[in-house]
Amino acid sequence: MKRPLLLASMGLSALIPAGAYGQAEEPTLAGRAAIERIAGNTIVLTPESEAPFALEVVMYFASDGRAVSRMSANGVANEAELLVGKWSIDDQERLCVVEDGKDLKSDRDCIGVVVTGNTVRSVPEDIFRGLHATIAEGNPSKL
Repeated sequence: MKRPLLLASMGLSALIPAGAYGQAEEPTLAGRAAIERIAGNTIVLTPESEAPFALEVVMYFASDGRAVSRMSANGVANEAELLVGKWSIDDQERLCVVEDGKDLKSDRDCIGVVVTGNTVRSVPEDIFRGLHATIAEGNPSKL
């Protein structure tokens, strides 16, 4: 009598998606694939820990190669801190960003990125040290 019950429960478990047991792992993207995930979207950098002076950086990477960033302190955006430039992918598959009117210096202006879900990590990781970087779909800040 117990055997059919066991088989029935095994059959039922086969019908339940794997994600129902726990959170399914999201793929990790690196290099060009990670940058393509970022293109057309915004990266939001916020402090990992609470601080009395909370600084947030919002960077929009338009699909046409335009890059716009803005800093805000304690939720108040400073429009004077709006930086405009261009982004590209270098031959090492790093994300490069340079302000309009400046020359690209790959050692200073390019970083590797790794994306898992909506979380972005820099390579090397010390570039985003102390910051939590996430992808916001599209251009929610209207940059």
